[in-house]
Amino acid sequence: MTIVYSKKINALEAYRNIDGETNVVFSISWNLVGEENGYSTTCPASTYVPYTAGQPFTPYEELTQEQVDAWIDQYTPLAQMQQYQNTVSFSLQQQQSQEIPPLPWAPTPLPPTP
Repeated sequence: MTIVYSKKINALEAYRNIDGETNVVFSISWNLVGEENGYSTTCPASTYVPYTAGQPFTPYEELTQEQVDAWIDQYTPLAQMQQYQNTVSFSLQQQQSQEIPPLPWAPTPLPPTP
């Protein structure tokens, strides 16, 4: 099975006022979530959003999740995104290869006999 990735946006940081504009987002705090075979894990991530004075931008209160997701895809360097995916993949592999047996001094009780 393949890993299904998704993004969970945690917070946006914005300049209160810059070059006469207000609420200009410059950083996205997010998690890359990976799911595979009933297991899931997250990798914390951050993406810088560039701002150029005089260029069009979307004020904070008008942003949509789709636009912020697109910024993550656009502004996260490919090598960094690959590292986030590698971290998620490794964590999922670890989860799937581990087991948590009962403690040797407290084994799972046997079911009652009829």
